[in-house]
Amino acid sequence: MAYVEATGLAIIEEAEATGEVARVFAEYKRETRQPFVPNIMKVMANSPTVIISYWSMISSFYQNSILPESLTAMIFYTVAHANSCQYCSAGHEVSCRILGIDEDMLTALVKDLGSVSPERVRAIIEFAIKVARDPKGVNIDDYDKVRDRGVTDEELVEIIFIAAMGNFGDTMADSLKIEVDSATSDVLRRSKQGVIG
Repeated sequence: MAYVEATGLAIIEEAEATGEVARVFAEYKRETRQPFVPNIMKVMANSPTVIISYWSMISSFYQNSILPESLTAMIFYTVAHANSCQYCSAGHEVSCRILGIDEDMLTALVKDLGSVSPERVRAIIEFAIKVARDPKGVNIDDYDKVRDRGVTDEELVEIIFIAAMGNFGDTMADSLKIEVDSATSDVLRRSKQGVIG
């Protein structure tokens, strides 16, 4: 069994998983159509309660969300970058690329948010970052700015939830000292070379 050097926590590989952990790993791969279980889940699996709770929250959200998956991915990516979470930034960047978000948009999300277009998306991302970084500072003007772009109250609450989930993931990854998955690094390397996405 492998361990995270910085924490001593086990990295529970798929072949080593049993019981509910094995079930969650299998469900994750089936429902996300991913060929591997990410490191964050392999380390969370040290606690079956945590991995079950995490997967239940994530899968339930994606099954019921009214927001486009690409917008959710952009929020997660931008929040992870704002929080300087290398692990989550890399994973969410891959998700964005898979969902067709181009290089110009990825760059704008983290370097020039004012150039993000359309305005509705920019307003949503700005709101999500404020929620993630300064939740007590969010006020009625912030809500109205997003509502003025046609965002419904149902969407607003989902955006807040995504920002909060992003913070949760960033906290878990950084605290557990998880390294970026090799498959994720490979996808990013190849995409930057123009091989994919």
